Amino acid sequence: SDLAMSFKLSYYNEYKSYLRDHELRRNVKAGSDLAMSFVSEEIAIIGNKIEKEVSGLELLSVTQHSVQVVIKKNDHKQLRLLIMFPETYPQDPIIVEVKSKSIPQRVMTAIEKTTEMEAKKLQGQFQVIPICKFVRQFLEENMFINCAEELDHIKKAFLEKGDEIKIRQKAGSFSLKVYKNEYFMNLKMSITDAYPLEQVKITTGDTNFPKDLAEMFVRQGVELARRCVVPPAIPAKGAPPFEPKASILPVSEYLVYQCIKTYPVMNCSLCDKQAFPSDPRDVTQNIRHPKYVEYVYCSHIFHHKCLDDYMRTPPFKDGKKCPICKKQIFHEKWKESAEVLEQRWAHKQAKQRELAEVLDFMDL
Repeated sequence: SDLAMSFKLSYYNEYKSYLRDHELRRNVKAGSDLAMSFVSEEIAIIGNKIEKEVSGLELLSVTQHSVQVVIKKNDHKQLRLLIMFPETYPQDPIIVEVKSKSIPQRVMTAIEKTTEMEAKKLQGQFQVIPICKFVRQFLEENMFINCAEELDHIKKAFLEKGDEIKIRQKAGSFSLKVYKNEYFMNLKMSITDAYPLEQVKITTGDTNFPKDLAEMFVRQGVELARRCVVPPAIPAKGAPPFEPKASILPVSEYLVYQCIKTYPVMNCSLCDKQAFPSDPRDVTQNIRHPKYVEYVYCSHIFHHKCLDDYMRTPPFKDGKKCPICKKQIFHEKWKESAEVLEQRWAHKQAKQRELAEVLDFMDL
């Protein structure tokens, strides 16, 4: 009957479905067994070879499901990798999670994405040791991985349109070309593997700032970098124990923001007129020229004539103070004591009185 035929057809379809599911489960089990066998073979190789073949690697744990390692170049460049085997391994790539206390999250995410792409090239092969070698090479070739946030901050906070930064990861150096109006300066900074325990190195290239001012920028930058890594000779009372800190960011802030971006538009601290001419070609190099720009240790600037008149005019007691910050002015050109300046001022005033008397006597 039609009902019997319908029942037989339904039973037949269910039986076919059962056979398909059974075959699928058997294939999955066979594939899983094959994957487990492949992983077993690989973890045996990992246990025997990985620490020998990958410099600076420490094997923390290895199971049928995952491998944990630490890859260390130094205390400030080390990564902890959790490497997981998917069920379909090695047809699908291993999964890598990266952790580090010294490397920014953005860099760790980039390493995870890069290792994923690299592992896809190794499908069907042992992947753990090649990927660990790849990560080790990444640490070797990327000197700035532990100071990526410093470089990001420089780009966002200090550089403006027209400024340039070029980073050479393998060389461990970066160059800056920074402008303010018509003034510019080229800077090069470099680090070693010991950074941040060692200070950043600074050199200058082409610039149209006055030579002595550009040299002063660098000297101050070098000193600032030194203070980041060398404890003070006499610690401040109650100060916490000294700890070295990264020097790229504070040095760049000083050189770019406080110097190159500031001095071309800064006014003379006495006459309140712009200290530097708008056109750098008009800058005088004559240290006695009235418009020659003088820099003092408090970081303020003056026209030579303005400062010379100020330093030679009383009161002299307790030294001359900067009219902006009220700190005492120290400068190689004006080193005389208050007593000497008082004597010179008195002598000058006496000469002027004598001349006035002579002119009065002659009725001139």
